[in-house]
Amino acid sequence: MELSSSDKERIQHQYDALAKKTLVGEAKSYRRTLAKRAAREVTFSDLSESELAQLFTTDEYESDYFRFQVSGFDVLVKNELLAEALNALPERKRDIILLSYFLDMSDAEIGELLNVVRTTVFRHRKSALAKIKQYLEGKADDEYR
Repeated sequence: MELSSSDKERIQHQYDALAKKTLVGEAKSYRRTLAKRAAREVTFSDLSESELAQLFTTDEYESDYFRFQVSGFDVLVKNELLAEALNALPERKRDIILLSYFLDMSDAEIGELLNVVRTTVFRHRKSALAKIKQYLEGKADDEYR
């Protein structure tokens, strides 16, 4: 059966109309999908610091720390500059700083552990902090020269 040219033209128009409807429907569906996604998604710049912090983790390795031994305790220090400043101190003052600030020991506890009186612990800690401050300020001055 042979189709006339008017039948062929009618079928072509029907096909074009169907294709157009299909494409319009797909475009609407795509726009709805994008709108739904936009309602759920947030850009990173819109997130708060606490929300951003929940999105990643960092691995920490023992090699990232500087290890100090103090009266049988291992104290790990992550900051390289602070570790250098602590290494510059005499051993007793370094031990007092580490026990006080990293292991949260009181002067009395440190004195008992190191077999010195509490006031000596206080004086050593005070002078050690001054030396650490001086060391760190010296490094900062060197950095800005």
